[in-house]
Amino acid sequence: MIKGCLIVYEYSYFCLYGRGNSQDVIALSVMQYEESGTQANVFQDLQQVLQEHEHSDYVTVQQLILDIILRNRMCKLLVLNYI
Repeated sequence: MIKGCLIVYEYSYFCLYGRGNSQDVIALSVMQYEESGTQANVFQDLQQVLQEHEHSDYVTVQQLILDIILRNRMCKLLVLNYI
C-alpha cells in the first residue's frame, strides 16, 4: 500500500506543475496508477521479493522495495507523453 502511495504522490507532484486543484490531480493519479498496470506490476514485484527474500535482513528488503518504486515510477509516463 505504501509503495503505491509513494508512486501516486510522485506522479501527482509532476502533474501539479501548471495545474489547478490538487485533489483532482491526486484522484486522477490514483486512477492512472490503477489503469496503467503499474499497480499490478508493483504487487507482483513485491510478492516476488517477499517470497525470495523471506529470511533476508530488513535493509536488503527495504532496498529491493525502493528498487520496485523506482522501476515503476509514473513520472516517466509524463516524459513519454511529451516526446
